[in-house]
Amino acid sequence: MKTENEVGYCAEYLPQMLEEYGGNPFIEALPPILSAVDAADALSVKPSYNEAERKMDAAYRFHAVQRLLHYFQPLYTHIDIDQRISRSIRQGYLSRNPVKPQYVQRLRQCGEAVEKRSFEAADFRSVKSTALGFTVIGMSGVGKTTAMERVLSLYPQCITHTEYAGQPMYLKQLVWLKLDCPFDGSIKGLCVSFFSEVDRILQSTYSQKFYVGKNTVDMMLPKMAQIASTHGVGLLVIDEIQHLSQAKSGGSEKMLNFFVTLVNTIGIPVILIGTTKALPILQSEFRQARRGSGQGDLLWDRMKNDMSWEILIHIMWKYQWTKEKCLFTEDMKNILYDESQGIIDIAVKLYAMAQIKVITDETERITSSVIREVAAEKLSLVRPMLNALRSGDMKKIMQFEDIRPVSIEDYISAQASRLPMGELHNQKVSSLEEQVIIKLLELDISPKTARACAKKALSGRRSGQPLSHAVQRAFKLALNIQTAPAQEAEPDADDLRNADGIDPYEGLKEAGIIAGDSEEW
Repeated sequence: MKTENEVGYCAEYLPQMLEEYGGNPFIEALPPILSAVDAADALSVKPSYNEAERKMDAAYRFHAVQRLLHYFQPLYTHIDIDQRISRSIRQGYLSRNPVKPQYVQRLRQCGEAVEKRSFEAADFRSVKSTALGFTVIGMSGVGKTTAMERVLSLYPQCITHTEYAGQPMYLKQLVWLKLDCPFDGSIKGLCVSFFSEVDRILQSTYSQKFYVGKNTVDMMLPKMAQIASTHGVGLLVIDEIQHLSQAKSGGSEKMLNFFVTLVNTIGIPVILIGTTKALPILQSEFRQARRGSGQGDLLWDRMKNDMSWEILIHIMWKYQWTKEKCLFTEDMKNILYDESQGIIDIAVKLYAMAQIKVITDETERITSSVIREVAAEKLSLVRPMLNALRSGDMKKIMQFEDIRPVSIEDYISAQASRLPMGELHNQKVSSLEEQVIIKLLELDISPKTARACAKKALSGRRSGQPLSHAVQRAFKLALNIQTAPAQEAEPDADDLRNADGIDPYEGLKEAGIIAGDSEEW
C-alpha cells in the first residue's frame, strides 16, 4: 500500500512477473497488473443506497437520486481500455529506465532540443522508443471520457522516488497527464495547459519559468518534452481532439506531428480521444504516423440492446428512491434503450429524471409512460440526433457532429419548485441530521417521529459529535413517544421494547441493533 506525501505517493517497488519489467523503478512503482475480473471490480462505482431512504421526504430523496450520476458499471470496452493503458504505460517505460545510461542520454538530447529550439536539431536516433499509443473515437455521451478517467484513477498520478536498490534516487514520476485540446486547436493553448497541469500536480513553477510572452510555440514544445522526460511521464492523454478542426492553416498537422514526436523520439505513449468529427483529421494528417496507434484504434459506438445493456440497466435499477418499488422488466429495459439509443449518459439521466417526476407528483411509481413522458419533455434538444440513430441511416447520423449534453440539474430545480414549502425548507437539513433520521427509519420509527426526534436530539448540541451519540439520544426520544400511555396497542412479545425488566434502550443495545457509547456507526 503506497503512502501519500505532499504531492503524491511514496514509491514502493513490487516484484515483477515479467522479466523485462524488473529492474525498472518506473514500472516497479506502478500498481499490479489487473486481471479482467479484478479490473472490473476496481472500476465499478456503486452509489450508496439504503432502503430506509425511500421513506424520507421528497426533498431528501431529490438529493439521493443525484447519486445515480456517479454510477459506473464497467463493461467489456472499459476492461479493454484498462488493459491497453496498462500495456501502454509499461511498454513506454521499457526504453526509459532511470537507472540506465539511456535515460540520461535522452535527457541530454532533450536539453539540446531546448537550446536549439527544435526537435529536428537534436539526434534522437540512438535511443529506440518502445511507446505504443492509440486513439479512442466515438460520439459524445457514450462514455469515452468517463471511462478514461475511471481507468486512470487506478494509477497514482505522481510517485516520489527517494531510494532504489540501496542507492539514492530523488525523482518525481508523473504516471499520467490528461489535457483537453483547446477549443481553437491552438498549440500554444495546449502548451499552457501542459505547464499549468504539471505545476498543479508537482507544486512546481514551470509556467513562470517557460511560459513568457517572448516564448514561441517552437520554443515551448521542446521544453514540454524536456519536462515529460525529466519526470518520466508515463502517458499523455489528449481529450476533445476534434477541436483540431478549428486550428488555423497547418495548426492541426503541426500538433499531430508533435504527438508523433513524443511517441517516436521521447518515448511517451499518447492517447487521443475525440468525437467522430476528428476522424478526417486523424485519417489524413495522422496517417503517416501509424506508430501513434500502436495499440490499435478504438472506435467506440453506442451500446447495443444486448446482454451488456441488460447488465448495465439491471444493476442501475436497484437505485430507486420512490416509495413504491418498481420491478425491473424486459419492457423497461427496451424503453430505456429506445429513448436513449444506447447512449449511457442519457439512459442514466432519464432514469433519474423519471424518479424525480413521480416523487414530485406523488404517484411514486415509475412506469413506461412516465419514462416516455420525461423523454418527450427533456430530450427535445437531442431528439433529432436520437431519431437519426434510431433510423440507422449513416448519412443522417453523420449530419450530427456531436450530441448535446442533457442537464438533469435544470430538471431537478424545475421540479423542486413544485414541492410544498415545507418540503423545500427541509433541504437545508444538516448531513448529521439526515444520517440520524436514516438510522431511526431502519429501526422502524415512523418518518414523522424520526424527523422530530432527530431535530430535537441535535438542537443546541456541539458540532462534530459522534453519530452514535446523536442516534442514541434521538432513539430514546422516539421510544418515549411511541410508548406513551395514549397508545393502547396490544404488546408484541417479540418487541424488545416490551421485554420485562429490561430498559428499552439497553435491550436494543444488547441485541446489537444499537452500538455502544464508544462505538461509531
